[in-house]
Amino acid sequence: MVGACFKSSPLQLPVELGEWSLCPLHPSRLSEAAGQCLEGSAPCENGGQCVLYSNGKAACVCLPGLIGERCQFQDPCHQSPCANGGLCESSLKDGTVQYQCICPKGFRGQDCSLPDACAASPCANGARCTNWHGRYNCTCPPGYQGRTCRGDVDECRQPGVCRHGGTCLNTPGSFRCQCAASFTGPLCESFYTPCAPSQCLNGGTCRQTGELSYECTCLPGFEGQNCEINIDDCPGHKCLNGGTCVDGVNTYNCQCPPEWTGQFCTEDVDECQLQPNACHNGGTCFNTNGGHTCVCVNGWTGESCSENIDDCATAVCFNGATCHDRVASFYCACPMGKTGLLCHLDDACVSNPCHEDAICDTNPVNGRAICTCPPGFTGGACDQDVDECSIGANPCEHFGRCVNTQGSFQCQCGRGYTGPRCETDINECLSMPCLNDATCLDRIGQFTCICMAVAFPGEIPGAAQTRGT
Repeated sequence: MVGACFKSSPLQLPVELGEWSLCPLHPSRLSEAAGQCLEGSAPCENGGQCVLYSNGKAACVCLPGLIGERCQFQDPCHQSPCANGGLCESSLKDGTVQYQCICPKGFRGQDCSLPDACAASPCANGARCTNWHGRYNCTCPPGYQGRTCRGDVDECRQPGVCRHGGTCLNTPGSFRCQCAASFTGPLCESFYTPCAPSQCLNGGTCRQTGELSYECTCLPGFEGQNCEINIDDCPGHKCLNGGTCVDGVNTYNCQCPPEWTGQFCTEDVDECQLQPNACHNGGTCFNTNGGHTCVCVNGWTGESCSENIDDCATAVCFNGATCHDRVASFYCACPMGKTGLLCHLDDACVSNPCHEDAICDTNPVNGRAICTCPPGFTGGACDQDVDECSIGANPCEHFGRCVNTQGSFQCQCGRGYTGPRCETDINECLSMPCLNDATCLDRIGQFTCICMAVAFPGEIPGAAQTRGT
């Protein structure tokens, strides 16, 4: 019998073990107590097996239908309690097994067995939807009616909505009142008094001219019955050189193109004084009226000298070489066996004309080999030995004898010296040749022992004496 591991359980992870498909706790959910199953202090129950994971932790692998650190609980999701395709999630809380059904759209309830009539959002205009015996019920906001709250309530059908002879005008979800001349307010409930409050906008001053009339004295820049219109000051503007007029209040501003500045765009902008410079890559800037000119250095072009001239467009690289563009130049990458600025020459280094350890370079003009010799060799091919013993001063110090060798030289040192160039004095005292605690003095090729003073008959004890050896 092969069991099933429910994907819905957050506590389980499918594991193949023998003939069963088992469900152990996920390693990330293990407690320290789970590792005790290896020690036998907390063994797995109900046929569970103890498994050691690759992360070093151990856990009980449970048979289908069981959960818990020791497989001690029945998994409520094993019997598929969720209907209509609901997803079952089991959990352990304070030692109690619980489960929860996550229902698909269109269903609700603890086990997803009840239809969700509100799933299709049947209620309109912000109405609240509730389920009622398998059907939906819409609670409409003010101004709307009907089963789905799509019908507008005509508030004007009820008489007397607008007071003092006002005319009621229905609107979607609401209404408004058009008042008689001597009344005002949302329901025409207040007597209308000119200038109380003031109807003049934008700082205009209200003056009553009759029982129901008034006039507004507007501030400069505004007009209209209630000073609601901003006068367009741009007609007849003085913006020059392509400047755009932007209307303000009783004034206007000129929005200038980049080449001009000033109140009316009449002042030239010196682009050559801007930072960074208007001309790039070392170009020289010359200011002009309403613009500038860039004189580019070799290799660059364009209005601001920002375009690198492609020198490969006119260059000729021979023998299949690849051209690489540079600034004011180009480089030909030659194939094997070719050299020269245009790869038009045979590479003399291919034949290895230089002596061993020499570095071979090719003359880019004529293709000839240039050998850079290592120390100790000379000649065009670096095949001639340099006699270091016959050029300049003796390289061997302290009168050592220089002996030339192939590519180098050796020093035969005199008595008392050593080292590649006889530069080191041999310390004959290092072998401690002096006996009886005598002091050794190193000299060139020899040493001297200063012996301890010895008192002979007739001499004063302790006095230093020099003895020959």
